[in-house]
Amino acid sequence: MKDEPQAPQEQNPAPTPSAAANVVVSATVWTGERWTVDGIEDTPTGRMARVELPSGRTVDILLSSLPDGVQEGDILGIQDGPDGAVAHILREETQARHLEAGAELETLNARGAALAVDVEGEITL
Repeated sequence: MKDEPQAPQEQNPAPTPSAAANVVVSATVWTGERWTVDGIEDTPTGRMARVELPSGRTVDILLSSLPDGVQEGDILGIQDGPDGAVAHILREETQARHLEAGAELETLNARGAALAVDVEGEITL
């Protein structure tokens, strides 16, 4: 998946549906591209995952095209294959990021830091 979508947010059915069977849990370090599952939503075209690419752009991908059990916040390792891209849930990396984010939040809370909340309820750290 060397080419990224041109639009800031667009629908993309890749990776292929066969990727759902390819969930990998490994202690090895992933050297390929990583995508972050930013959100999962119901849409008129089905359940979609909003995925953030390394460039910061987001794309919508059919949830059924991703590995079974994928959740918001998961880190996906993307691997090019002969039949298209295959996504793997990088569970150890996902867990490490959750722990890191939790520690950051606890530090901010302990300092009593006032966080800026925008009109959509988003917090900027």
